[in-house]
Amino acid sequence: MFETLLSQNVCVYVIVMCGFMGVVGRMIMGGCFRRLIKETETMGRTRKRALREIRKRYEDISLLDVEVRDTAAFVDKYIDRLKIGLISVNAWNAFIKNLGVIAAGTGIFAAVYQYHVVGDGGETVKLLMSALAADMALLLAYNQWNPSLYMKTLRDSVMNYLGNNLSNRFCREDRRQVAAAAKVPEEAEGDAANVRAACSSEIPVDKKRTESGPRTDTGRAARARSEGADYDKLLDKMMQKILADG
Repeated sequence: MFETLLSQNVCVYVIVMCGFMGVVGRMIMGGCFRRLIKETETMGRTRKRALREIRKRYEDISLLDVEVRDTAAFVDKYIDRLKIGLISVNAWNAFIKNLGVIAAGTGIFAAVYQYHVVGDGGETVKLLMSALAADMALLLAYNQWNPSLYMKTLRDSVMNYLGNNLSNRFCREDRRQVAAAAKVPEEAEGDAANVRAACSSEIPVDKKRTESGPRTDTGRAARARSEGADYDKLLDKMMQKILADG
């Protein structure tokens, strides 16, 4: 059965397909990372779900007055969750690496079998060269679209936005809030001055009352004195009458 596969060049096709899929996978991964890196320049208005999630989470933590001590670890946690379609970046990268292993393993095994069982040296060299070419293509694609370099650049760009642009915006908002809070006592003091000014306009009336001196109840005292004098007179008349009768 394996001889049939060798005779139909199935192993060569497998090696070529592994190399082709690996190169295309690297191109797709590199394109996705380039778009994400470009979006970090306008991260405040980005539509990328991953970047919006990072920004929103950081804003929520900052609004709770919680300081993010290790921004790099915070960003790395979300970058590791990045996905290309439905596949995570780490799984995508591992799959492409496995394609290189499959291409090399298929070429070596087929070449050894072809040489020891069939005894065809030409086919053996062709299989080895095919596997080597596929692995070289995958290596060049890796160097051209290095995922580690892209992830580092993306992490630095996001950290730059969170550490500079977003933090500066929060600082400006805090300063505006402090300035607004400082204006409140001044406005209250101005209102109090207006109230005092309004009250001072009524002072002349009260002043007239105070200038007229304290009010004294002279009428009542005069009546009391007159009643006392009448009582004394009445007593004098009664005594005079008693003395006259006696």
